[in-house]
Amino acid sequence: MYSFIEGNAGSWPVHTLCAVLGLSRSAYYGWLSGSRDVNKREEEAERLVLEAFQEHRRRYGVRRLVAELKAQGVEMGAHKVRLVLRKHGLKAIQPRSFVPRTTDSRHP
Repeated sequence: MYSFIEGNAGSWPVHTLCAVLGLSRSAYYGWLSGSRDVNKREEEAERLVLEAFQEHRRRYGVRRLVAELKAQGVEMGAHKVRLVLRKHGLKAIQPRSFVPRTTDSRHP
């Protein structure tokens, strides 16, 4: 759609084309200024989160994944990691709490 606006910008005002197509002008100008690689960066970030999640056998939650990615040199916030996990329906496996079971040797 953005390429359509770019092609017809000489015939019609950009704000009119954006309004007709239901797009914001700021999104069009952001696309025009070179943020066309946003999808590639998003896919790369998503891939890194999923790899770290599987690498730690689905035990790491959002906080630990953010720390892991930071250790790898990837700056990503907790909200973004949470969105990626939720998008793929992934949830960290919570270990059961340890409760010692002892034998009752004083039974009647």
